[in-house]
Amino acid sequence: MTRGKLSAAIKKFRQSIRYHRDQKGDDRCWLDDYKLWALLEDTPPKPTALPPHDEMMARCRDFFTHRRADAADPIPADAQADSQKWDDDLEVMSEESLRLELDRLMKAIAAHRDMKGRPLTLEDDRTLYKVLPEKLTADFRLPPEGEFLGEEKANAGCPAFWRSHASCPCKHHDIHHWGPCSCD
Repeated sequence: MTRGKLSAAIKKFRQSIRYHRDQKGDDRCWLDDYKLWALLEDTPPKPTALPPHDEMMARCRDFFTHRRADAADPIPADAQADSQKWDDDLEVMSEESLRLELDRLMKAIAAHRDMKGRPLTLEDDRTLYKVLPEKLTADFRLPPEGEFLGEEKANAGCPAFWRSHASCPCKHHDIHHWGPCSCD
């Protein structure tokens, strides 16, 4: 891979990790993991058909239980808030250093993906985000349980999200977005 392609690949991986980190509130979801893991060639294809309702809600409950915090993580004093500078380190890296950085990012995503025998936790997410040079932290707060897992807020929460897909006639669609797909 050329220096330019290495740099572009690193930026793509970092941007995907940043997207995962920067989701807030109702926008945070276990489905975001699949978007991130899909960057790795050995990741099985993401689900396109809806899993059974009980399985979806079990994943939502695990997400709420294990990947939620009561407060946003504090931002370290040495964090880089200016997003225009987040990838400046790539400009001074040697080609070998770029290869090592890409490998480090890929290994971090694979470690996040390959947790076996237990649900992912916010500690697993924090570990993943530490590979980013800007040192920004995530906001792991979620809406109250009744809104996130229940029906307390109209057109919000996991049950409403899954119902929004129930009327899609397609077998394969993008379950990462609200509503039925537009089948071709």
